[in-house]
Amino acid sequence: MITLTKKRWLAFQLIAMGTLFAFVWMFCIPHEAIAQQKVEIPVGTVVVLITNTTLSPEHLNIGDTVDLSVVSDVIVDGQVVIAAGAKARGEITASKTKNLIGIAAKIGLAVQSVQAVDGTTIIMSGNKLSEGKSKMVASIGLSLICCILFALMKGGEASLPAGTQIEATVPATTSVTIQPTLSRSESQHMVVSNS
Repeated sequence: MITLTKKRWLAFQLIAMGTLFAFVWMFCIPHEAIAQQKVEIPVGTVVVLITNTTLSPEHLNIGDTVDLSVVSDVIVDGQVVIAAGAKARGEITASKTKNLIGIAAKIGLAVQSVQAVDGTTIIMSGNKLSEGKSKMVASIGLSLICCILFALMKGGEASLPAGTQIEATVPATTSVTIQPTLSRSESQHMVVSNS
């Protein structure tokens, strides 16, 4: 026969184990329905990027990759899908230094990809080109009329300074998995409703 103290001890153990189980279930086991949500980034979504360093034809060649950063959060359906400061990649598409007979410098960049909040690499489409002022006509004309030394005239400089903004777009619908964060009142509500 079980005594009253043993019954109380058994009840205490059951309550303690139930509380421990509830705690583990709430805070340690991932809840897929609560923790993750798929959000589709639609075609044409604009992402504003900036260059992290100055890009110039004196230091870069066609095909070189460069690092870019996202200027501000990209939000779809109320969720941040690409965070401000996220890493992005670009490729140099044009690189020509200024030269004799007034040939101008040129530097071009194509945005390749950006990283979403879940680590997904999103393909991007966007370009930026900077060309110096061409002095070719003046150089050749003055060389023919006045003096051959005008052929030594060089064209204008070109660069994309650090902080240059580039608008890029998402060319294809892309799914991103979001880990929503609960506000303090929502998390308190969950605890209260589950206890």
